[in-house]
Amino acid sequence: MLPAGAIFDMDGTLLDSMFYWHQAPADCLREIYGREPREDLMEGLKPLTLEQGAAWMNESYGLGADPAVIAAQINALVKRFYTERVQVKPGAEDWLRAFQKAGVPMVIATSTDRPLVEAALARTGLGQYFSAVFTCTEVGAGKGRPDVYEAALAFLGTPRENTWVFEDSLFAMRTAKAAGFPVAGVYDAAQDEVQQEVRALADCYIPAFTVLRPPV
Repeated sequence: MLPAGAIFDMDGTLLDSMFYWHQAPADCLREIYGREPREDLMEGLKPLTLEQGAAWMNESYGLGADPAVIAAQINALVKRFYTERVQVKPGAEDWLRAFQKAGVPMVIATSTDRPLVEAALARTGLGQYFSAVFTCTEVGAGKGRPDVYEAALAFLGTPRENTWVFEDSLFAMRTAKAAGFPVAGVYDAAQDEVQQEVRALADCYIPAFTVLRPPV
């Protein structure tokens, strides 16, 4: 069934970008501090916010830097990635183009901060398909709460029961589903180990945008 409206996550859903969030701290250590990252780098960073992770890196690697500076350096590397290298997932733009042609209004709801979103949309040209961008930072809550989806829904003005949320993250899908949205689960390698749960939860499972045709 054609959605009345569509809310798209960005990283891991439309963009092949989640891998670089894992790579950026290592690039920071190598490029800026001349330190080779240990194998446990991502295990140490996984449960931490960016700011906490920067403090952990400073202490663990003896960088002698202000953690706020380290966090800014990692953000700068990520912005460079979005500006110069990020790629759209194969087939994703075909879905967006089909929805746009069918008159389905679309917005982005993302955990990524707006300057990075704008850099990515400018590089990829995907901004033309979306009438608004909603970020977790600006609504004041992460995707463990439905606030960013509720803000997107209020903007779209479409029926909740036919406003589809496209996500790659299992915990974000759970949030959207619990809030009454139909969920399209998009495969991403960063979520490989939980694909069985993603398949079970999603109303529509998309192993790749090139595998399924958009419902138009």
